Amino acid sequence: MITKLLSPEIQNHLWVFISTGLAAVFSMLIVLITIRLVDFETAGMVAYAAALSAVLVSFVLFNVNSYQITDVRQEFNFKIYFALRTITTTLTCLVLFSFLLIERFNRIQTNIILLFFFIFLVDAYANVFKSDLHQKGMVRLVARMRALSFSLTLIVFVIAILITHEVTIALASAGAVMFVVNIVWVYCYRGHFGKIHVEFDFQAIIRLTKMVFPMFMTLSLSVYLINAPKYYLEMFLTSESVAMYAILFFPAGMFQIVMTTMFFGAPLPDTSELYASGELKRFLRRIHQQLMLVTATALPYLLITYFLGVPVILWLYNTDISMYFRELILITASGLFITVSPIIGMALIIMRRQKQYLYAFATVSALTSPIVIILVQKYGLVGAAIVNFVVFAPTSVLLYAVFRVTLNREMLKSTIGKQTEVL
Repeated sequence: MITKLLSPEIQNHLWVFISTGLAAVFSMLIVLITIRLVDFETAGMVAYAAALSAVLVSFVLFNVNSYQITDVRQEFNFKIYFALRTITTTLTCLVLFSFLLIERFNRIQTNIILLFFFIFLVDAYANVFKSDLHQKGMVRLVARMRALSFSLTLIVFVIAILITHEVTIALASAGAVMFVVNIVWVYCYRGHFGKIHVEFDFQAIIRLTKMVFPMFMTLSLSVYLINAPKYYLEMFLTSESVAMYAILFFPAGMFQIVMTTMFFGAPLPDTSELYASGELKRFLRRIHQQLMLVTATALPYLLITYFLGVPVILWLYNTDISMYFRELILITASGLFITVSPIIGMALIIMRRQKQYLYAFATVSALTSPIVIILVQKYGLVGAAIVNFVVFAPTSVLLYAVFRVTLNREMLKSTIGKQTEVL
């Protein structure tokens, strides 16, 4: 009833917000439920599996989804995107199996990693279908189906863990639901994709790979650096410290989810169209509006976290974090820069300046990566709390500088071209 009163554009925003939000908080909720119904150590391992899966899924997606959604001129057809997704999925699975053989986790840890990764692998593989429909304007349909898959998966996980109190059984049940829901969804809308089969046009695949490789490298660096505190806490401290960091990151994660969902969902094809049609001033204005909205929202959100963060987290996780209040505020403050960086980066991707995006990000990453290790190793959770601020604040500044210089040059060329036509 409510959605009937809303305009199609608002419904698109609403459903994208719901679906992206569910997907983004899925890992947090799984950790939360595990803390409450199993134990803190197991929850730490689940948090580690989530962080590892985030990096691996970035290999599966290869950031092709960002290119596919913004491919409003149909530079590549669906079969090319589907073939490349199949290749990246196969290679990523081989990487994971090799990693598990080298690290030699115990049986339970290995099962948690494999099962958690499987859930996100299914979503990532199905993403090639969703991105095709998203790019064609069928945003609401895609968002509804993704919301359904993650909500049903979460419900089944809760039911299974309540009955068995075994994380592996719950993850296996949840993974089965994720798989079935996506298979049914693709089958029901198979007519939109043509004949679904893997067809390898290697020349086109190589060309697409070259186009998206800088974006993939940037995404991998970003995902790695966001999750780096968890990796090093697991390495230098304990699984319990990983779980605590995951809890402290909750407010910053929610801020990032809300902000990026507003800009990377329904409005993305429209933003891409502004640039593709030569409306450079309107394109710049839209990016500025997004950045101003994020910045204007950050301060009151930080104040809310300052006064309500500890009691809300106590209520959610049944864990008193008052002794980690300083770390909570630092991590929450860093949420602004974690959010700003991908917004500017997406603008560069739309402009097809993914190499500049990579160079800027890699420069900061190379300079700060040693600092990340030192901070976590020497100062534990305090060091981990500073990491995102240290990495993403200078990254945001540098990316914005690259964005403005690049766009100003294009605007100047456009102005000169129009003057030449007049003459």
